[in-house]
Amino acid sequence: MFICLKCNKQFKYESKLNEHKNRKTKCKPDNIDYPCSLCDVKFKYKSEFERHEKSNKHIKNINIHNSVINNHIGDNITNNFNNIVNLTLNTNTFSDTNISYVSNLCIDVAYTAFTNIKDNKYLSDYNKTLTLFNDVVIYILDKLHFNISNSENHNLKILLMFPKIDKDIYEYLILEINKETNALVWNSISYEQLLHEIINLLNNINTYNIQRYNNYEREENLIFQQFIDYLTINLFNHEFANELKKQINKSLGLLYLQINKQQKKPDRDVKQDLLQKINEYKNYRSDECRLSNGFTPEIINSEI
Repeated sequence: MFICLKCNKQFKYESKLNEHKNRKTKCKPDNIDYPCSLCDVKFKYKSEFERHEKSNKHIKNINIHNSVINNHIGDNITNNFNNIVNLTLNTNTFSDTNISYVSNLCIDVAYTAFTNIKDNKYLSDYNKTLTLFNDVVIYILDKLHFNISNSENHNLKILLMFPKIDKDIYEYLILEINKETNALVWNSISYEQLLHEIINLLNNINTYNIQRYNNYEREENLIFQQFIDYLTINLFNHEFANELKKQINKSLGLLYLQINKQQKKPDRDVKQDLLQKINEYKNYRSDECRLSNGFTPEIINSEI
């Protein structure tokens, strides 16, 4: 099938698609101005859509789609699709998150927050740590990993396993390269492992920012490093680390729910039976782990 990228209509033959595109009355969907179905994004203005059509991401996804059509041979279409996707995947692993477009902003936010709070004698270290995590780390994760327009950085999942129960239980997944198979996988990690990954991300942001200024370490970078060190000590080694865990879990979970609302995803079906809950979660997780180009990497190290 050949798809019109502006209105999502499908045509059996390319000639029919060309007729549709070349008609005098331009196509336009009823409820969305300019969507791109291949890349799963939408634009309010035609100029934004046309700019997107020239992007590497869009061109790669067109190549994927066309290659699947050209290589359609019986039951081999699924294997062909997966092989093509793996070769042209437009997604970053968590460790390779693209931080270039927000590094200055992240440094500035952390600099302001940490400078204002570090010497506040009326706040305990517990409250300082929680405030900094919510005001800075959550902000950075939101900008980097849960920004709808930056799908290449959608490499972190914070999944509430069973909604509507007394105790919230989360599963954390990050996109990685399997060292044994060299294939993309979702790695299910613990809360502590996620914190380590976040600290590594913050260090990468600071390093990148220093390099942008010709390896000159500005005052902002020094303060940012102090912010990282302060978080590291309190999140892992302080006596209130376990007490913080519940609050941080909640903040991370709310952050993930926010992107679901932005994407207008339906509410989950709450099950009563434990086995039904597990099966519902498996289906939900599978949908959440599907990448923007339709490929779903294997999930490893999960207890589900």
